[in-house]
Amino acid sequence: MYMITIDSGTTNSRIRLVREKDTKVLDVIKKPVGVRDTAITGNSDSLKTSLSEGLQELIFRNGLEKEQIQYIVAAGMITSDLGLYKVDHIEAPSKIEDFARSSAVQRFDLFFNIPCIFIPGMKNRAGAFKEIQAEEISQLDVMRGEEVESFGLLKQLGLTGKGTILLPGSHTKFVFVNNGEIESCYTTLGGEAIHSISRGTILSDSLSKNLVASIEPEHLLAGYQSSKKYGLTRALFQVRLLHLYDIMNENQRSNYLVGAVIASDMAEHMMRRLKEQEWVVIGGGNPLRKAFAEVFSYLGFSHMIEAADEQADLSTVIGSRAIGNLVSLTKG
Repeated sequence: MYMITIDSGTTNSRIRLVREKDTKVLDVIKKPVGVRDTAITGNSDSLKTSLSEGLQELIFRNGLEKEQIQYIVAAGMITSDLGLYKVDHIEAPSKIEDFARSSAVQRFDLFFNIPCIFIPGMKNRAGAFKEIQAEEISQLDVMRGEEVESFGLLKQLGLTGKGTILLPGSHTKFVFVNNGEIESCYTTLGGEAIHSISRGTILSDSLSKNLVASIEPEHLLAGYQSSKKYGLTRALFQVRLLHLYDIMNENQRSNYLVGAVIASDMAEHMMRRLKEQEWVVIGGGNPLRKAFAEVFSYLGFSHMIEAADEQADLSTVIGSRAIGNLVSLTKG
């Protein structure tokens, strides 16, 4: 038997065909569609059509019948109000069983009536605000999709105890875990900030179109140190100055920019909290995973674990399978 996972975000969706017995990914289709399309058009037609076409292509080109697909697991923004089927966030702290219990199973003609398990996201527990204070507001946070990645990494690495899973991407997500239970999360717009600054400001002339081709630790850390000392916006303008003075090449300036934004993500309160953890795992995609690992190494975090490429790639699949199996056992 087989399963299919759908990981749908703001701008892209990945559909993976997985062999159930050994969690081997047999095929992947990436569609340039996400909930941003829903927000722009006011309906989810584009998302539905693209995902249906992707599923059909995945099944047919692998010579399968729909009856051979045990279930589909959908996670990420696809379960938001802009997605395909809304599932409300569950409240932290949450175990993997809580996500399974609150998942919704639906069948759609567009998905060939194969059972589709929609996994909820999670929100931090927050009390009633008496006053608008920064400390209270900072406790608020949500996630969709990162819970699946987190459980997938935990299973692969066999970690227990108190730790943090760092997942850089469009957002920088800190997921705080205690003995397999997600206690809370904390999010920044780090990745989106890098993209917007590099494409939508004067700095676009100082950076390569593809931004970071390879990590250059010296220049990455120079940007990090500058941002810590002089502030993020000054460090960003220094990227322009480095170009005008012809001091660094495009890739080195791109590293400098990424280092400056990472420094903003790693605020003092976050540094204190991370130092209290038994371990910190860095997942997500490259080059940001490698960039964060270089910064953590520079900061002397001996309890830092950088996920391998295969572990990061499989995290969503393994987490989806674990929740999917639990749902199958409880909801049939």
